Amino acid sequence: MTAKLAETQMWQTNLASLIRSGLFTRAETGELNGLYTVVGVYSDETCSAPMAKYSDARRAADAANIVNQLAKTPRSAESN
Repeated sequence: MTAKLAETQMWQTNLASLIRSGLFTRAETGELNGLYTVVGVYSDETCSAPMAKYSDARRAADAANIVNQLAKTPRSAESN
C-alpha cells in the first residue's frame, strides 16, 4: 500500500510541475506493453513519458479527463 501511495504522490507532483510549466496543453491516453498510459502533450505536440499506467482503459481515460480539467483551471483560482 505504501508503494502505491508513493507512486500516486509522485505522479501528482510531476503533473503539477508539468501544468505549471506552461508548456502542457492536454493529456491523452495510449497503450504501452499491454498497459493503458496517460501522457502529457506539450505545446509543440511532443509527448511526455507516461505519467501513469493502468490495466483498465476506463481508468486511464478517467485519469486523462481529470488531468485535462485541472489543466483548464484558471491560474487565479490556483493561487487561492
